[in-house]
Amino acid sequence: MTGQIIKIVAAAGVLILVLPLLLAAIFSVSFSDTMVLVGSTFALEYLSIPLGIGLKLPPGHVFLTVVSVSTGIFGLALGIFQLLGGRSQRVVNFLLKLRARTGRLRKYGIYGLIPGAAFFGLYGCAALVWSLGWNVRQSAILFTIGLAAIAAIFLFSSIGVFSLFGL
Repeated sequence: MTGQIIKIVAAAGVLILVLPLLLAAIFSVSFSDTMVLVGSTFALEYLSIPLGIGLKLPPGHVFLTVVSVSTGIFGLALGIFQLLGGRSQRVVNFLLKLRARTGRLRKYGIYGLIPGAAFFGLYGCAALVWSLGWNVRQSAILFTIGLAAIAAIFLFSSIGVFSLFGL
């Protein structure tokens, strides 16, 4: 179990901390501003994009950082669900009953993660993936596609609104 925890935390750490700090160096953004964006992504998810644009951070940096951090949090949450959920027989029994009732949803519903990223957020999508037993890699890819789409919409909207008000 310790090895699984290390894998989960290491993969999430790369996406949540290492990649954003690397992007900060590439875009010449202060590490403190980047960490504000990273921290706000934990609470606000893709809604942290207007904050980053308001801080006058480069749009490319804001977009890539939010997508990276959100994907890392999604993976971390999903990993925690899988580790803790597999340890309790009551949870396992509940999941078996749930998955038996949701045959079609389990088979085709995974593509709903694309729009689901906007509506359920990263925590809700992670819980959905875990509870329905969807393929983790495919789910992460589909979630990231949906997240990138909604992040792009928020990015361009934020740039437009801030420029409209001369900010």
